[in-house]
Amino acid sequence: MSAGNPRSLDLRSHRVARAAYARVEARKADEQRKKYGALVHKLPGMILQNGLAQTTGFLLAKAQKEPHAYAVLEDLVDVLTRSGSSTIQGGATGLHQRVIAADLNETLLLTRRALEAAGWMKRYVQGVLRIDATGTAEGDDAA
Repeated sequence: MSAGNPRSLDLRSHRVARAAYARVEARKADEQRKKYGALVHKLPGMILQNGLAQTTGFLLAKAQKEPHAYAVLEDLVDVLTRSGSSTIQGGATGLHQRVIAADLNETLLLTRRALEAAGWMKRYVQGVLRIDATGTAEGDDAA
C-alpha cells in the first residue's frame, strides 16, 4: 500500500492507539497516576500552544522534581517509537534534542505525530485511568 492510501493511515493510527493504550494501562498501579493523568490531559494543548520543542524542554526541566512529568515524556517517546511513527534514540532527552535540531519539515512531522500520540494518551487516561483534567479520579470522594 502506498503512503497516501487511507487504509495504511488507519493501520498507523491503530498502532498509535495500541501503543498509547499499553503505556497508559501500565500506569494503573502507579502512585503518581493522578498527576500523570492531569499532565497528559494538558499535553496536546501544550504542544499546540508552545510547540513540541518547548513542551519537551519544559517536561524535562519539570521532571527533575516531578517524576510524573518524565513518565509522560517517556510514554510519548515510547508511543511514537512502538507505533512506528518515529524512531527516537535516547528516550525523552533524545526526542528533545531531535526536535531542536530538526529542520522545518521534520519539526512539522514530529509535531503532527506527537499530537496524535498525545491525543490517544489523553483518551486512554480518561477511559482507562478515569482521571479528568484536574487529576481527579472518577469515583474519588471530595475529602
